[in-house]
Amino acid sequence: MQAKVNTLCLAKRKPKWLTLRFIELTSTESVFYSPAHNLKGSSALIVIYKNGLTSKTMQYIASQSTYPATVFLNQNEITKRHCKIRWFNQTSEIKRCGHGTLAAANFLIDHFGYCPEVFTSMSNERFTIRVKKQRAQLLLKSIEPKKSELAIGELKSVFSSAIKAAYSTGDKNGYTVVLFSKEFNKEFSKEFDKSVKKDDLKSVHVDFKALCALHKNAVIALSIKNKDKKNAIAHFRYFAPQFGVNEDSATGSAVSVIAPLLFRLHGLNKAMLVQQSNSGALLNYEFNNAKVVIY
Repeated sequence: MQAKVNTLCLAKRKPKWLTLRFIELTSTESVFYSPAHNLKGSSALIVIYKNGLTSKTMQYIASQSTYPATVFLNQNEITKRHCKIRWFNQTSEIKRCGHGTLAAANFLIDHFGYCPEVFTSMSNERFTIRVKKQRAQLLLKSIEPKKSELAIGELKSVFSSAIKAAYSTGDKNGYTVVLFSKEFNKEFSKEFDKSVKKDDLKSVHVDFKALCALHKNAVIALSIKNKDKKNAIAHFRYFAPQFGVNEDSATGSAVSVIAPLLFRLHGLNKAMLVQQSNSGALLNYEFNNAKVVIY
């Protein structure tokens, strides 16, 4: 089935790049939303192109988009089991993008009835897709963060609340997870609706200029709301001014770091993650054998 071009994602005046002969199709797709809890999730602009589209042109197209990520797929590869994928924000190429990958997979399923089993990034990382009830699930290898006193020292002037602990992966293009000393809510609620309404991490202020200057990693602020294994809930926020995004609205790739840390600290192998960005997002995951399934 031939998909129709979705021009709702574009400005009222048709941009010049859409007329380029190597753009085959554009559309948008949203993920991690929950209307029942007023969480809007995030969306991506999907661009399917013919051979000939340069990296420079990809970046230009992304710079004209209002979406957090612009995803590029080659028309010749989307019917194969393995497909290369690239993601850009308005200023730079994104190294890892979980929400953009899920958006691309769901778009292909909805409009063509299939999608590749594996998307491969420019750094040769594999993003495996499982399809359940005609919806995509993303399978990633977990990334184990290590406790880091150095990160606490670098970040203590960045946040308005004192940091209790920090856990970091690599010091370049990596992640740092921070837990704050202040317990925003002393009693954990087992009811999801009530938990979403808590302000907790929303009250934390971030000095993005200082974060960009002092720390190389993207930073995940994490708060555990319910440790019960059957009803586990955690809140988080994601900051990456070093990579062109002060705060991301819905970050699937962060779960590959959050999941193993929650397992190590609290024995949790699944939880509902509420991303407390302005838009809000709901991410579910399961962690097993050093792999994370996100949906």
